Amino acid sequence: MSNMGLQAAQPKVMLIEACDFQGFPVGGQLTTAQQFVAVFGESLALVGVSTDDTPIGRWIRKSFNGIELDFFSFGRVDPHDKKPRIPRRLHAYWRLKFYKREILSLGVTAAYVLAPEVMLAIQHWGLRIAYKFAGVENPLTMPRYALGKWIAEPFERRLFSALARHSELITAAADQAAIDALKARSGGILSDMTVISTPTLVDTAIFKLERSAIARTPPLLLSCGRLNLVKGWDLILDSFVLVKQQIPSAQLCFVGDGEDRATLEARIVATGVRDSVSITGFLPPIEVARLLNGADLFVLGSHREGWPTALVEAEACGLPAVATNVSGASSLIEEGINGYVVHSRDPAEFASAIITALRLEVPNRKSLEIGARHSLDRWKQSLGELWEPLR
Repeated sequence: MSNMGLQAAQPKVMLIEACDFQGFPVGGQLTTAQQFVAVFGESLALVGVSTDDTPIGRWIRKSFNGIELDFFSFGRVDPHDKKPRIPRRLHAYWRLKFYKREILSLGVTAAYVLAPEVMLAIQHWGLRIAYKFAGVENPLTMPRYALGKWIAEPFERRLFSALARHSELITAAADQAAIDALKARSGGILSDMTVISTPTLVDTAIFKLERSAIARTPPLLLSCGRLNLVKGWDLILDSFVLVKQQIPSAQLCFVGDGEDRATLEARIVATGVRDSVSITGFLPPIEVARLLNGADLFVLGSHREGWPTALVEAEACGLPAVATNVSGASSLIEEGINGYVVHSRDPAEFASAIITALRLEVPNRKSLEIGARHSLDRWKQSLGELWEPLR
C-alpha cells in the first residue's frame, strides 16, 4: 500500500461496503464486492474496513488482487470476533457518518451500495447512488442480536424511504416474485419505483468443470456458506443424519465458517455423525471450486437468499443440487434434471430429495448450462447500460 499518488486516474464510482474486499466477512456480499472490483477495476474507489494495519480515516492506494485502487478504511475490525459488542451494521453506520468529509474529499460523486446501513448513512451526502439488494428479506428478522427484532420494521421503513428519495437505480439479487413481495411490504413507498432483477453472477474462470472422475464412492454432499442459522445448517445436518440411515457411507462437508461453528460442531457430535461430517473453515474461491469438483451433490438449506451465489457456483462446476424454496431456486433448478427444490423445512422430505438427487448425472449438463448463463463476463455491459456512471 502507498499514499495516494498524483498520477492516479480519477475513479468514477465509490463502492462502499463494510468489508475489506479481500476476505472479510465471508459471504455473498463480499463475493459481490470482489466481483465488482474485478469487473470495473480502476473505475472504482473503495470504502470499507481494515482487518490489518491499514491506516484508518484517510485515502491511500492499496492493491486488491493485483489492481491498485484508492481505498478508505472507516474502521478496524477483528475478523475473529464472531459477535462483537457493537453490532457491525451499527459500527459501519456511525463510522461512515463520522468520516463523511474525509470520504467525500476524493471528489467522487457516485456510489454503489450493497447494504442497508450504508444507504442510511450516506443518503444525504448528495451522491448519485445505485443500490443493490443482496437479498430482499429484512435482514433484522433473524438477527444475531435480540434488539434487532424490535427495530426490524422501522429500520426497513427508513431504508425504503431513503431509496425512494435518494437512489437513481435499484436492483435486487432476487426473482420477480420476491421483488413483488418486497414492494408490497414497503407499504406503498416503493410501489412506483423500478426494482430490476439482477441474478447473481459467477466467475467462470474459477468456478468451472475440472472433474477427474464422474462417480465417487462414498457420495459426498457439499454445503457452502456462512455458518449461521439463516443459512440452515441445522436442516442440512438433520437431513444428513436421515440420509446416513439409507446410505451409511455418505459424507457431508460444510465449506465456510461463522458464529455458529461451535454450535454446529457440538450438534455433529451429539447426532453421532462426527466421522462423516467435516468443516473446512474459510477457503479462497479456488479451493472452494476444487471441492465442488470433487463432490456429488450441493445442498442449500437457507431460510432466505437473494439469488444464491453458492448454488450458482456449484452449478458452474457441474453439480446437481437440493435446495429450500428460496428466491432464485426455481430458476436455477429444473426438477428431476439437475436437482430438487424442497418447499418445507422437514428434514425427512429434504433427506428424501437428497437420496433421489444422488441418482442424477454428475457432471450435470443442465447445471453447467445454467451456470454458463450467469457468467461474470456479462455484468459490465448490462450494469453500464442501466447506470451512466459505470459506462
